[in-house]
Amino acid sequence: MSLFNTSYLMGNDTTGGWGPRYFFTFYSEFGDEQAESAVEVTVFMVIFAASVVANVSIAWAVLRYREMRTVTNCFLLNLTVADLLFAITTPALAYVRVRPDWPFGDLVCRLLPYSQFVCGFVLLWTLTLISMDRHRCIVVPPYRSQLTPRRATVLTVLTWLIALAVFMPVPFWFHEQAVLGDTAVNVCTLVFPKNDTFKMSIVFTVSVVSLSCILPLSLFVYHYQRIFHKLNKTRRRIEHSVSHRATAAHTTSRNSLSPPANGSIPQVLVRHEELRYRKHVRVVRVLLINVIVVLVMWLPITVVMCLIYVDGSRDTEDTGYFLRSHHFIMGLLFALLNTVVNPILYGVLSENFRKCFARLWFISKRRRAMHRELLDNASKGARTPSNGHYNSTLQPGSSASVVELPVTAVASSSATNECW
Repeated sequence: MSLFNTSYLMGNDTTGGWGPRYFFTFYSEFGDEQAESAVEVTVFMVIFAASVVANVSIAWAVLRYREMRTVTNCFLLNLTVADLLFAITTPALAYVRVRPDWPFGDLVCRLLPYSQFVCGFVLLWTLTLISMDRHRCIVVPPYRSQLTPRRATVLTVLTWLIALAVFMPVPFWFHEQAVLGDTAVNVCTLVFPKNDTFKMSIVFTVSVVSLSCILPLSLFVYHYQRIFHKLNKTRRRIEHSVSHRATAAHTTSRNSLSPPANGSIPQVLVRHEELRYRKHVRVVRVLLINVIVVLVMWLPITVVMCLIYVDGSRDTEDTGYFLRSHHFIMGLLFALLNTVVNPILYGVLSENFRKCFARLWFISKRRRAMHRELLDNASKGARTPSNGHYNSTLQPGSSASVVELPVTAVASSSATNECW
């Protein structure tokens, strides 16, 4: 059998009551595929390093600066935690790909897939909570979030607890299993318990796919459809107001040299609404791109898991298996790559995070340079200001002064529970 399909090996199931049957090897790949394994290991480790650096930067920015502790950023912080926990499993997966068996024992075999399922659930439902909060801010009067950072923290903790409960069967059904290939080896595999009344695999698969994929996807579509409809109405209203004001101004200039007494008030209101509209568009753009990327990158592993169920539901005598372990690994790689893309999207597309990264990465370097210059001047007998601080002259347009600007919009919104 190992010559036909190196990812389904015969073994004797003494846990689930199935007896002799074929097991899918999931993380382990057997056969002569050293070149493919080397490529997989390289990709795994690159993703691991990039994910840790990117997600730690996001978490550092939110925790370091009080003005960044908004409701949305609390949810984003939860995403970084889920991404980091998911990425931590990467070195173990890379090590398994270069060995002919499962080397970590039964406990790790049960906990590793459990943590991956939980992190995926938390990630999708956190994005759902973000979409619900954005919907209330943009669509539902009085256009104000009902959440505070404390309430957002409670919701994220509740999301983790639900995920832990939903996937509780996983550590009981995944276990280390001895299989018979060219030699007897152990693999980490999934075995549903045998039940003569109903198929446990169907119940679990339908429930998990519905709760983890279909429901949050439906909420995504509903909330963002309402948000886009509202933004489109706002854009048309702004365009109409600008056009009407331009027409009125042209008519006034032809009839009289003096402007109308109340002409400035509509202009201020239209300008305020336009600024608010642009802020909404920027935030929704980042979140929508993030949702699309998450769905696209988690789709392969979801499809592969469903195919593993279909492929593994054959009778023992039917050996026409079409899946391989590297199919599962490729889907898992896409999901792991999402842990790198998420923080990159936040950092590149979010102006507030870009400012925080500049303050984190560049201000400290400038301060160290100023400190060295201060020491050099002191050693040369230069006088320092009476307040004990080095007085560096910063022009208003210099890069240093721009970097040090506080994120006042975020700070004010956090204090007043506004959406921005």
